[in-house]
This record gives sequence, structure tokens and C-alpha cells, in this order.
Amino acid sequence: MRRITRIFILLLSVALLLCARRPLTPPTPRIEKPRRPATLVFTGDILLAGRIGTAITREGISAPFAGVSKVLSKADLAVGNLECPLATTGEPQSKEYTFRARPDSAAALTNAGLDVVTLANNHTVDYGPSALVETLAALKKHHIRSVGAGGNSDAARRFIIMQAGSPPVKIAILAFSNMEPTSFYARADRPGTNPAYPARIRTDIAAARSRADLVVALFHWGDELSQSPSDSQHYLARLAVDAGADLVVGHHPHVLQGLEKRGSALIAYSLGNFVFPSRGEAKHTMMLRYTVRQDGSPSAEIVPCVIEGFRPRIATGTARQKIMAEVRRMSQELGLSIPADGTIPLPH
Repeated sequence: MRRITRIFILLLSVALLLCARRPLTPPTPRIEKPRRPATLVFTGDILLAGRIGTAITREGISAPFAGVSKVLSKADLAVGNLECPLATTGEPQSKEYTFRARPDSAAALTNAGLDVVTLANNHTVDYGPSALVETLAALKKHHIRSVGAGGNSDAARRFIIMQAGSPPVKIAILAFSNMEPTSFYARADRPGTNPAYPARIRTDIAAARSRADLVVALFHWGDELSQSPSDSQHYLARLAVDAGADLVVGHHPHVLQGLEKRGSALIAYSLGNFVFPSRGEAKHTMMLRYTVRQDGSPSAEIVPCVIEGFRPRIATGTARQKIMAEVRRMSQELGLSIPADGTIPLPH
């Protein structure tokens, strides 16, 4: 018995010695994800019909956006206003201007780096409800999200939520049209656009506010070729901000309008044209880069662009200075002083 005990003690000692000499496996290091801000870029009106569609067919899908695609593709989210249906079906509606582009021209949007388009405008239903349905399918096929129009009223008013940055920022995007023809507005049983009814704006932006860190409201509004926001633009913008929007971005005038701050929110009344046949003042445009840092503090930056024919490019030299001066002047009239470099710090 004593012999067995001694052998057991000896074996136990050897085992303990071996364990003591064996190196311990170090704990797996915790790898933290890199922290980076969320960046959004907004553009003006995008048309893919007419000679722009011809250029896509002859020169390839990069033709319209070649001068700006680097900025768009670097953004976490790039957002524009699509001013035409993408369809082969439908009939032109009774109005002065009707546009329609091929469904496969949606590839030009994806190739340029665009992620979201608003369809809440006065051209989305230019070829009727069936063309709008085909447009929605074409955008989905090419991985472009859309807001502001849908197969019925509920779908048209539905907002989207996307994430960007690290740690991720939840971003809600809504879109409203304040334009005629009102026959383009979606109904319970008919595809169409999302009308800018005040009660709907309040309800839907409040709902988005409860689910997102950042709320962006897009509007189609104002008077064509006017560089001054109309009374209705002011009213709807303030309504949206008071309901919970952090950023309001407008389209339709085809020329730039000034920017305004309301509390901690920023309002860009019109980003003008972008990929669109342009001349005169309409040739001057901009992208708006909006950044949310890791601590939640936002900032904005004007990126001046000039349109050559219908192709936007980043403005340099005298053209950049002129566009920047125009935007600063118009914004100053709205009470917002923008530094010469185009950066806009926003309160958090």
C-alpha cells in the first residue's frame, strides 16, 4: 500500500512539474474595429434620357459621371434625384416635358457610386404608373435604393434606414414631392409619388426620428430658375426640422440656392442640376458632403462643380471661386455664414 502511495505521489509530482514548464497559451487579443466617420454625399438633378442616354450607349456607363465618380464612390452613401423613369413601357402624360430612359441605364448610377435616389418629383410618372413600376424594378436590379415613390400610397411614403461609419450610424432617408401634377401622387390603389402633405411630413419624420441617429428629408419644391427659396420651401423645411429632421435637401429649381441653419439642423434649399443639360447659371452646381464623426458631431462641406454640356466635374480655379462665392452670398442672405473653404460646422 505504501509502495502504491509513493508511486502515485511521484507520478503526481512529475505531472505538476510538466504543467509548470509548459508555456501558457496567451489569451486571444481583442481586435477593435477601426473607428471612422459616416460620410454622405448629395447631388442635384440626374437625367439619363435624351442625349445623355445616347452617350451611355455610345461611350459606356461611365460617360455621364466620369468627372465626379471618385467623390461619389468614396462616400458611404451617395444620394441623388432621378428625374426620369427607367422604362420601355407606358405612354407620355399630358405635360410640357416628358422624359424616359432605358432601364439598363440604371447601371450608370451604380457604376458612379450612387446608393440612393429620390423619385419624389414631377417626372417620375412621365410615362404613367406602369413605367414607374418598371423603374422600381430596374433600380432594384442594379442595387439602387429608392425613396419617395412606390406601387401605392403606403409604399411611396415608406422611408429607408441604412447604416454607415464605424461604429455604425443609423440613417433614415425620406422624400416628398410638392410639385404638380398632383395626378402623379400615389393612391391606395395606384403607383405614384409621395406628396408633401404637412401632416404626413410630421408623422413620418417623427417615426424615422424614433428609429435612426440621423434623419434626412429630401424635397422636390420651389420655382424653376429662382435662386431664392419660396415661402412654401421655407415653411416645409422648418416643418421638417421641427418634426425631427437633421438635414433637409431640396431639388427642382435647376439652379443653386442658399443654405440655412435651424437649430442644429442644416437646410440646403436646392442643389441645382447635376447630370442634366445645362447652360447659364444652371451650369454651376455642387455636391454636399455631410459627415457624422465618431462622437456624433456633424459637419458639412460644399463641393463646387461645373456642368459641361450635361457632365458635371469638380470645379477648380476661377470657376470654384465663383461658385463658392455665389453659395456663400445666397446663404448669408438666409443668415448662414459659410467660411471661404466651404466647410460648415454644425452644433451637436
